[in-house]
Amino acid sequence: MAKKALDELLLNMNDVHLEEVEVMTSPLRALKDGVKFIPTLKCGAEQVSGILLNRDKLQEFLQRVLRS
Repeated sequence: MAKKALDELLLNMNDVHLEEVEVMTSPLRALKDGVKFIPTLKCGAEQVSGILLNRDKLQEFLQRVLRS
């Protein structure tokens, strides 16, 4: 659900680079980055995560971090 919504939101944001990290194959990276829930979206020190990340939460996060 979150992946589909994120892909749709990023269609119009050509200057945004998304890096996907697979927690199962990179557990130390996930731990280092402070990922405690799946999915987690992180930009710098900001992150949003939760079991049900909907389109509105993702859009609010992207708007907040892209303004900085």
